[in-house]
Amino acid sequence: MIRHLHPTDSPGLLQFRQSSDQGETCTLVDALRGGPSGFPTVKYASIALSPRAWKSYWVEAHRGRIDGVLRAGPRSGAHTWEVGELYLRNSKPELALDLLEQVAVPAARAGAHRIFIRIPTNSALFDDARRAGYSVVQRETVFRLESASTSVNNIAIPDSSIELRPRTSVDDHALFNLHNATTPIEVRMKQGQTTQDWLASSEHLGRKTSEWVFDIGNGDIGALVQRNSTRSGHMFNINWAAETESNIPELLAAALEESEDVPATSIVPEYRPALSYLLVSLGFTEQAQYEVMVKPIAQTVTEAKKAFATIN
Repeated sequence: MIRHLHPTDSPGLLQFRQSSDQGETCTLVDALRGGPSGFPTVKYASIALSPRAWKSYWVEAHRGRIDGVLRAGPRSGAHTWEVGELYLRNSKPELALDLLEQVAVPAARAGAHRIFIRIPTNSALFDDARRAGYSVVQRETVFRLESASTSVNNIAIPDSSIELRPRTSVDDHALFNLHNATTPIEVRMKQGQTTQDWLASSEHLGRKTSEWVFDIGNGDIGALVQRNSTRSGHMFNINWAAETESNIPELLAAALEESEDVPATSIVPEYRPALSYLLVSLGFTEQAQYEVMVKPIAQTVTEAKKAFATIN
């Protein structure tokens, strides 16, 4: 039976940790930080005692024994959910299918249109996810460089540098156009094809992510640079239009600003080979690959409307 995490689950979480392995899924930030990790007992025990935090956490329990733990909830908006964490007892891998199917029920009740999941390539969870109704959106590769500051010196930047400005909410429509111009149609169809769906499905590099845009005139945006630097590492992401292809070195230099002498990581979808090539040429190495999958959720029709139909 799948249910919310309860305060009384705290003792069982310690026993579950001793019988579980690495997590099965991860978020974008977790992928950049090294991928799924071992079960964080202290974190979940604290969440179980929190008055509200447990609402995004579920457990599969049988006679008081916890066999699976799942965290899921809105990504960047109510219409898009994601499975952020999934842990299974070593002897119960078959529960993955049950958990992935059942979490769609509260997601639908909350108004979600789709649920995303990110799993390591060649993961045993892949087949269970497909049986639960998930299909592949894209494959991604994580690139890492041990010292970001050294790569900045290797970037050939022209004398005339570009100017970036902070992103604002007014930019949403122009950035959605940039997304449509740079993303294959088969990917956009699964992510959602409206501005609202795209915003709800967007991912960020943590709470302290800074986002910068490059204007190319006529209200269009030629590039988006996202970055988040901490004491342990620097994460970044770049998306650019065809018109700004020649500005990639400057955009990459901007993405690596404030990185200092810490490792830098970025995740690149398979349909952006130019960025992958550039990162490798600067000394970045491939660390891992992931499959991003999505499950569409059928929406209940709240009102019936009459319409004429032709009968042959």
